[in-house]
This record gives sequence, structure tokens and C-alpha cells, in this order.
Amino acid sequence: MKVVTFLSQAEAERMTPTPGSAIISITDPDKPLAALPRWESVYRESFYDGGYSESTIKAMKGAFRLNYASYICSGQARKLASHIDDLVAAGREEIFVHCYFGESRSGAVAKYLQDKHGYTPNKEIRKPNRTVYELLTDPDKYEPLIQSLETQDICAERSLASKMWYWVLVAAGVKR
Repeated sequence: MKVVTFLSQAEAERMTPTPGSAIISITDPDKPLAALPRWESVYRESFYDGGYSESTIKAMKGAFRLNYASYICSGQARKLASHIDDLVAAGREEIFVHCYFGESRSGAVAKYLQDKHGYTPNKEIRKPNRTVYELLTDPDKYEPLIQSLETQDICAERSLASKMWYWVLVAAGVKR
């Protein structure tokens, strides 16, 4: 039986891996990597447990990549999905995945393995990270929108009050 076990970082660091198993390690960008010295197959990725949608991207316009640089992106999702597909193709029956709490990011990976490859999760998937799951299933989902907005000016038009204040400062000789 093909099984995906998703768990917390602390649980992953304490456990003894079963022979032939693989682990996907997801950590926050500002945290140390998980200590997993006993694992023969470790794939590491680093992104925050956060999400975004079309409306977020539209609101951020050209500043989206800068402001969401530490969230999962299409390139990371493509590599992670490819690695998962390679593990499955290699016949890995048992795949482990951890994130800090063992719920959201790792839950999204477990859901991907369940839905795409028929793996049975070790526990109920309660709150998978929606953005991680969506990008694993379609890494380019948001990329055309992001690229179309990158050329837009991210500075909003100055308000009338802001313009008036500027001219007051010019008249006072503070600005030129």
C-alpha cells in the first residue's frame, strides 16, 4: 500500500526512517534546516506557510514578487511536483513530508500525493495550504497574471492633498 505520512518538523527529526522511504522537508526561510541525518533521500524546500490568490496578485500589481518572495512560487512548485512524480515513478511506497506544524504545507503535499497518485495519508488532511496544493497541481496557474502585472507602475497616482502639500513645500523653498 502506498502511504504518505505528513508530520511536524519535531516529529520528523525524532523518527527513525524506514528503509527505502523518502522525506520532503519544508521549512520557513528564516529558520534552520531540519536535522534529518538518518534519511537516505531528503528533498528540501523553503517557503512560508502563507497563500495568495488572483485578487492578492491584482492588488499587489508589479510589487507582488517582491512582497511575496518567500511564499511558494511556480518554479518551486514545478520542482517539488517533479520530485514527487520521480519518487512515485521510482516505486517509493512510503513518502514522508514535514513542515513546522505538520498540517498545512505538508498537508497540501499529502493531498497532492493522495489525489494524483493514490497514496493513503496517515491522518485526515484537515487544512492543507490551498496555494501550495493549487501550484503543485498547476505550477503556472498564476504566472501569466503575475507577468502581465509586472510591467505596471506600482506607484499610485498622488492624491490632490499630496500634490498640494508638495507645492507648499516648493513655495516655502524646502523642495525644488
